[in-house]
Amino acid sequence: MRWLNIFVVLLGFLPVVGKESIERGIYATFIVRASQSATLSLASSGIVESIFVEVGDKVEKGDRLLQLKTKELYQKLQIAKATMEALEQKYQFITHQYERYQKSQMALDKNTLEKIKTEYYTSGFELKKARANYALQKELLDNATLYAPFSGVIVAKNVEVGEAIGGSPLLGLETFDKKAILEFDSKYFQEVKVGDKFIISLNGEKQEIPLVLNKIYPSINTKSKKAMAEALIMDVEIPSGTFGDGFIVE
Repeated sequence: MRWLNIFVVLLGFLPVVGKESIERGIYATFIVRASQSATLSLASSGIVESIFVEVGDKVEKGDRLLQLKTKELYQKLQIAKATMEALEQKYQFITHQYERYQKSQMALDKNTLEKIKTEYYTSGFELKKARANYALQKELLDNATLYAPFSGVIVAKNVEVGEAIGGSPLLGLETFDKKAILEFDSKYFQEVKVGDKFIISLNGEKQEIPLVLNKIYPSINTKSKKAMAEALIMDVEIPSGTFGDGFIVE
């Protein structure tokens, strides 16, 4: 009987699952991720001529980050442009000639008219090919320069000047804005709501400004049996990859 009384007393100190535990806070771990991140590469292959950023540099959307050697590409573009312009003049001349012959076709023999007609259609086909080639060479030249797709900070650099590249990862970029990805016991899935606060602890120290949950993931992780949520990090600077824990409260 004595041991039974001790067990009853100890039982009174155990946390009660339900509304009371929710008021105390639901324990959750978290890892910090950038709101948006990207591994950047180029569609074109070539030799790296210039790199304009280093790890830690802040960039704006549209900033030039890396440049391949473009001398050969530029020459090909100029040749394609000259060819296209020459064929445009030729096509205009043949078009005018064809239109004149059509008006006076009664005075021409059938073979001459067919010859002019063939030249007209052939010239048009050649011009289309020249325009397509010019567009291709221009795209290749444009693709030889890597631009920042969004504003953020450079977090990785996997290439150096002089290296040959061909679709391999070159730079890592992530936004300044961060988010905390939370994992908590799935038995609380129905209790946790968007708008709940998340009081985090970093290196054992409780942070004064709580995060606010802005997203509840709709499914449970089948491996960990954990539910997941997300909170934006607005008023505190925490680097990506930071791991910590805390409590979700209403």
